Amino acid sequence: MVMAQGFSQEEVESILGDIDGSSLISEKEKKLLGLAKTATENSHKIHQDIIRGLKDLGCSDEEIFETIAITSLFNFMDRMADATGAPVEGMQEMVKQMQNQ
Repeated sequence: MVMAQGFSQEEVESILGDIDGSSLISEKEKKLLGLAKTATENSHKIHQDIIRGLKDLGCSDEEIFETIAITSLFNFMDRMADATGAPVEGMQEMVKQMQNQ
């Protein structure tokens, strides 16, 4: 999805290699990626202070909700595919269709 916004594969790898040190994304985007990581690894640690900090950086309720919802959806799909051995072919096409809605 990020590449659809104009990032190259190399830039994506650079961002993911050092999110906090990347000059390619804003501080707000860095914090939203941090939220996604926390939602994946330790969702029980997301509390009002984290949400308040995101809002103080200018994140809207919608951006926070979308970050958690999209992260949760992809985590669910990954776990379902892993647990059932389901192929993930066509995933990129599905994502493109979702973006066009």
